[in-house]
Amino acid sequence: MNKAIDLSENDKKIIKRLQGDIPITQNPYQAIADELDMPLGRLLERIAFFQANGLLKRLGAVIRHQFAGFASNAMVVWRVPRRDMEKIGISFAARAFVSHCYQRGPLPDFPYNLYTMIHAASRDECLSHVKTLSRLGNLSDYQILFSLKEFKKSSLQYF
Repeated sequence: MNKAIDLSENDKKIIKRLQGDIPITQNPYQAIADELDMPLGRLLERIAFFQANGLLKRLGAVIRHQFAGFASNAMVVWRVPRRDMEKIGISFAARAFVSHCYQRGPLPDFPYNLYTMIHAASRDECLSHVKTLSRLGNLSDYQILFSLKEFKKSSLQYF
């Protein structure tokens, strides 16, 4: 069980600020430190503390794939033998066109246990990527779930 950590009001301000857009500058952390009226060293120290204690897993960009030229995307669910899961999961995740690759337990009426999100410029290219993965993993039991509409693209806000 993880130990609860008391966060100061300053910690909450840092977390709230990190939930938003990171400034596109040569020194984004300095810009954030200036916004929060704190020394850069203190900001970086707190970020390191958050990471070391499991409060912060990563900082990353949210890409609007449609604006980046990816007009088609699909969740592909695969039925992978347990003995091959690690090898196939690592192989699939290494492909540039796969943005997400994760294992889930199969359900009684849904036997698929590996999920990949594939992005491509067209539906045909997306299907070609699926065929590539199928050959790589020697898998024939899968379903392709093409996205029809995006409803939300935002991160959880804690403070």
